[in-house]
Amino acid sequence: MIEQRITERRTTRTRLRYPERRTGFDRRASDGSLAWYRDRPHIVAAVLTVVLLLNLADYLLTLRALDRGATEVNPIMAVLFDIGPAVAGSVKLLLALGVVLTIWHMRRYRRILEVSLAALAGFTLVLAYQLALVAAI
Repeated sequence: MIEQRITERRTTRTRLRYPERRTGFDRRASDGSLAWYRDRPHIVAAVLTVVLLLNLADYLLTLRALDRGATEVNPIMAVLFDIGPAVAGSVKLLLALGVVLTIWHMRRYRRILEVSLAALAGFTLVLAYQLALVAAI
C-alpha cells in the first residue's frame, strides 16, 4: 500500500518580502514625520543639496588640514590624495553625487529617506570635526 502523508496546510510559509514593498494602489498612512518629508520633494532636494555642499566643504577643509601637516585618516582617501588632490576631490564628489542621485530616485522608500537624513547628520558631524581640527592646527 502507498501511504499518503497529509501535511498541515494551515502552517505559515516563510516569505522573503522587502518591508517597503506595497501592492496595488495602497498608500502608506501619513502618520509619521517621514511621510511629511516624503511628500515634499523640494525639502528632500534641499537636504540632498546640503549633503553635496557639506561633502565639498569636507574636501576643502581636508585640503587645508593636509597643507598644515595633518594626515588623512581614511586609507582610501589617503591613497587618492597621494595620487593627487584633484583625483581625490573628483572621486569624492562623483561618489557623493552618485549616492545623492540614487537617494533622489528611490526617495519613495522610508529606508532611503532615513539614509538621506543620516547622511545629512553624518556630514554635519564631519564638518564640525573638520572645523575643530583646522582651528586647532
